[in-house]
Amino acid sequence: MNTDTCIDLIVYLEPSAEFKQQVEHFLDSCKAKYGPTTANKYGCHITMTGFFNVSTEDDQMRVKQLLDASLQDIHEASTPQIERKSLLVRDRTTQRPIHLLLPLSVPADFHVAMENLSRKCASIATLRLKKINHISLAYWDEPEATQEQQEHWRLAITEQGLFENIQHDADEYFGDVNDSLYWDVVLYQRVQKGNLVGESHVFRELSRWRV
Repeated sequence: MNTDTCIDLIVYLEPSAEFKQQVEHFLDSCKAKYGPTTANKYGCHITMTGFFNVSTEDDQMRVKQLLDASLQDIHEASTPQIERKSLLVRDRTTQRPIHLLLPLSVPADFHVAMENLSRKCASIATLRLKKINHISLAYWDEPEATQEQQEHWRLAITEQGLFENIQHDADEYFGDVNDSLYWDVVLYQRVQKGNLVGESHVFRELSRWRV
Protein backbone atom coordinates (compact mmCIF):
# COMPACT_ATOMS: atom_id res chain seq x y z
CA MET A 1 0.00 0.00 0.00
CA ASN A 2 1.34 3.43 -0.92
CA THR A 3 1.41 5.44 2.31
CA ASP A 4 1.34 8.69 0.29
CA THR A 5 -2.25 7.97 -0.73
CA CYS A 6 -3.46 6.45 2.55
CA ILE A 7 -6.40 8.04 4.33
CA ASP A 8 -5.53 8.42 8.02
CA LEU A 9 -8.53 7.76 10.30
CA ILE A 10 -9.21 7.62 14.04
CA VAL A 11 -12.26 7.11 16.27
CA TYR A 12 -12.77 9.32 19.33
CA LEU A 13 -15.21 9.39 22.18
CA GLU A 14 -15.97 13.04 22.97
CA PRO A 15 -17.77 14.72 25.88
CA SER A 16 -20.29 17.51 25.40
CA ALA A 17 -19.11 20.66 23.64
CA GLU A 18 -19.14 22.56 26.93
CA PHE A 19 -16.95 20.03 28.74
CA LYS A 20 -14.64 19.71 25.74
CA GLN A 21 -14.17 23.48 25.59
CA GLN A 22 -13.26 23.57 29.28
CA VAL A 23 -10.65 20.83 28.83
CA GLU A 24 -9.17 22.60 25.82
CA HIS A 25 -9.10 25.89 27.75
CA PHE A 26 -7.10 24.11 30.46
CA LEU A 27 -4.70 22.60 27.91
CA ASP A 28 -4.19 26.00 26.27
CA SER A 29 -3.57 27.70 29.61
CA CYS A 30 -1.03 25.05 30.59
CA LYS A 31 0.75 25.45 27.25
CA ALA A 32 1.00 29.20 27.83
CA LYS A 33 2.17 28.74 31.42
CA TYR A 34 4.50 25.73 31.15
CA GLY A 35 5.09 25.14 27.43
CA PRO A 36 3.59 22.47 25.14
CA THR A 37 3.18 18.78 25.85
CA THR A 38 1.98 16.14 23.42
CA ALA A 39 -1.55 16.49 24.81
CA ASN A 40 -1.70 19.85 23.03
CA LYS A 41 -1.38 18.11 19.65
CA TYR A 42 -4.81 16.52 20.04
CA GLY A 43 -6.97 18.69 22.29
CA CYS A 44 -9.71 17.04 24.35
CA HIS A 45 -10.32 13.48 23.24
CA ILE A 46 -10.65 9.87 24.35
CA THR A 47 -9.18 7.46 21.83
CA MET A 48 -11.33 4.46 20.96
CA THR A 49 -8.86 3.36 18.28
CA GLY A 50 -5.37 4.36 17.34
CA PHE A 51 -4.75 5.85 13.91
CA PHE A 52 -5.48 3.46 11.07
CA ASN A 53 -5.24 3.71 7.29
CA VAL A 54 -7.60 2.94 4.46
CA SER A 55 -6.59 3.24 0.82
CA THR A 56 -9.73 4.55 -0.89
CA GLU A 57 -12.71 6.80 -0.23
CA ASP A 58 -14.94 3.75 -0.74
CA ASP A 59 -13.15 2.04 2.15
CA GLN A 60 -13.55 5.20 4.22
CA MET A 61 -17.29 5.14 3.58
CA ARG A 62 -17.40 1.46 4.44
CA VAL A 63 -15.71 2.15 7.80
CA LYS A 64 -18.34 4.82 8.48
CA GLN A 65 -21.16 2.38 7.68
CA LEU A 66 -19.66 -0.37 9.83
CA LEU A 67 -19.11 2.01 12.73
CA ASP A 68 -22.71 3.17 12.48
CA ALA A 69 -23.90 -0.44 12.67
CA SER A 70 -21.55 -1.29 15.53
CA LEU A 71 -22.77 1.63 17.67
CA GLN A 72 -26.45 0.69 17.57
CA ASP A 73 -26.32 -1.26 20.84
CA ILE A 74 -24.64 1.54 22.80
CA HIS A 75 -27.80 3.67 23.00
CA GLU A 76 -29.13 1.55 25.86
CA ALA A 77 -25.89 1.74 27.83
CA SER A 78 -25.23 3.90 30.87
CA THR A 79 -23.28 7.16 30.59
CA PRO A 80 -19.46 7.34 30.74
CA GLN A 81 -18.14 8.88 33.94
CA ILE A 82 -15.14 11.22 34.27
CA GLU A 83 -13.23 11.49 37.51
CA ARG A 84 -12.63 15.10 38.59
CA LYS A 85 -9.38 14.27 40.42
CA SER A 86 -6.49 13.77 38.04
CA LEU A 87 -4.22 10.71 38.06
CA LEU A 88 -0.44 11.00 37.70
CA VAL A 89 1.02 7.86 36.14
CA ARG A 90 4.67 7.05 36.91
CA ASP A 91 7.20 4.86 35.15
CA ARG A 92 7.40 1.56 37.03
CA THR A 93 11.18 1.45 36.85
CA THR A 94 12.27 5.06 37.37
CA GLN A 95 9.17 6.30 39.22
CA ARG A 96 9.34 9.44 37.11
CA PRO A 97 5.96 10.90 36.15
CA ILE A 98 5.06 10.17 32.52
CA HIS A 99 1.35 10.90 32.05
CA LEU A 100 -1.23 13.15 33.73
CA LEU A 101 -4.83 12.24 32.95
CA LEU A 102 -8.45 12.41 33.98
CA PRO A 103 -9.66 8.82 34.54
CA LEU A 104 -12.76 7.74 32.64
CA SER A 105 -14.99 4.70 32.99
CA VAL A 106 -17.24 3.50 30.17
CA PRO A 107 -19.82 0.69 30.00
CA ALA A 108 -18.69 -2.63 28.55
CA ASP A 109 -20.98 -2.01 25.55
CA PHE A 110 -18.50 0.58 24.25
CA HIS A 111 -15.71 -2.01 24.14
CA VAL A 112 -18.00 -4.59 22.54
CA ALA A 113 -18.96 -2.08 19.83
CA MET A 114 -15.32 -1.42 18.98
CA GLU A 115 -14.47 -5.12 18.99
CA ASN A 116 -17.32 -5.66 16.53
CA LEU A 117 -16.03 -2.82 14.36
CA SER A 118 -12.51 -4.23 14.37
CA ARG A 119 -13.78 -7.64 13.29
CA LYS A 120 -15.99 -6.24 10.53
CA CYS A 121 -13.22 -3.94 9.24
CA ALA A 122 -10.53 -6.62 9.17
CA SER A 123 -10.50 -6.89 5.38
CA ILE A 124 -9.88 -3.17 4.82
CA ALA A 125 -8.03 -1.94 7.92
CA THR A 126 -6.27 -3.17 11.05
CA LEU A 127 -7.63 -1.40 14.12
CA ARG A 128 -5.67 -0.91 17.35
CA LEU A 129 -8.37 -0.80 20.00
CA LYS A 130 -7.80 1.47 22.98
CA LYS A 131 -8.82 1.16 26.62
CA ILE A 132 -11.21 4.18 26.43
CA ASN A 133 -10.27 5.09 29.98
CA HIS A 134 -8.80 8.61 30.16
CA ILE A 135 -8.49 12.17 28.89
CA SER A 136 -4.81 13.16 28.58
CA LEU A 137 -3.75 16.41 30.23
CA ALA A 138 0.04 16.15 29.84
CA TYR A 139 2.57 13.64 28.45
CA TRP A 140 5.54 13.56 26.08
CA ASP A 141 5.76 11.54 22.87
CA GLU A 142 7.84 13.67 20.53
CA PRO A 143 10.14 11.62 18.26
CA GLU A 144 10.84 14.71 16.11
CA ALA A 145 11.95 16.86 19.06
CA THR A 146 15.47 18.26 18.95
CA GLN A 147 18.06 17.15 21.48
CA GLU A 148 17.67 20.53 23.17
CA GLN A 149 13.89 20.10 23.44
CA GLN A 150 14.27 16.59 24.85
CA GLU A 151 16.72 17.86 27.46
CA HIS A 152 14.40 20.76 28.34
CA TRP A 153 11.59 18.27 28.94
CA ARG A 154 13.80 16.02 31.06
CA LEU A 155 14.79 18.92 33.28
CA ALA A 156 11.20 20.12 33.51
CA ILE A 157 9.97 16.80 34.91
CA THR A 158 13.00 15.90 37.06
CA GLU A 159 13.98 19.25 38.53
CA GLN A 160 11.09 21.68 38.03
CA GLY A 161 8.13 19.51 39.03
CA LEU A 162 6.25 20.10 35.80
CA PHE A 163 3.77 17.24 36.18
CA GLU A 164 3.10 18.02 39.83
CA ASN A 165 2.47 21.68 38.99
CA ILE A 166 0.03 20.81 36.20
CA GLN A 167 -1.68 18.28 38.47
CA HIS A 168 -2.19 20.92 41.15
CA ASP A 169 -3.72 23.26 38.56
CA ALA A 170 -5.88 20.45 37.14
CA ASP A 171 -7.39 19.40 40.47
CA GLU A 172 -8.21 23.00 41.27
CA TYR A 173 -9.70 23.65 37.83
CA PHE A 174 -11.72 20.49 37.21
CA GLY A 175 -13.23 20.51 40.69
CA ASP A 176 -15.53 23.28 39.43
CA VAL A 177 -16.35 21.76 36.02
CA ASN A 178 -19.85 20.33 35.53
CA ASP A 179 -20.53 16.83 34.22
CA SER A 180 -20.65 16.19 30.48
CA LEU A 181 -24.32 16.34 29.47
CA TYR A 182 -23.92 13.94 26.54
CA TRP A 183 -21.32 11.90 24.65
CA ASP A 184 -20.50 11.48 20.96
CA VAL A 185 -18.48 8.94 19.02
CA VAL A 186 -16.67 10.72 16.20
CA LEU A 187 -14.87 9.44 13.11
CA TYR A 188 -12.06 11.79 12.06
CA GLN A 189 -9.61 11.97 9.20
CA ARG A 190 -6.20 13.41 10.06
CA VAL A 191 -5.48 15.77 7.17
CA GLN A 192 -2.23 17.21 8.52
CA LYS A 193 0.21 15.62 10.94
CA GLY A 194 1.76 17.83 13.61
CA ASN A 195 5.38 16.65 13.66
CA LEU A 196 7.01 19.52 15.54
CA VAL A 197 6.77 20.08 19.28
CA GLY A 198 3.69 22.19 19.96
CA GLU A 199 2.31 21.69 16.44
CA SER A 200 -1.27 20.39 16.47
CA HIS A 201 -2.62 17.66 14.26
CA VAL A 202 -5.36 18.90 11.92
CA PHE A 203 -8.51 16.78 11.77
CA ARG A 204 -11.59 16.74 9.54
CA GLU A 205 -14.78 15.39 11.06
CA LEU A 206 -16.34 12.69 8.88
CA SER A 207 -19.28 11.61 11.02
CA ARG A 208 -20.64 11.93 14.55
CA TRP A 209 -22.99 9.72 16.59
CA ARG A 210 -24.72 10.69 19.83
CA VAL A 211 -24.45 7.80 22.31
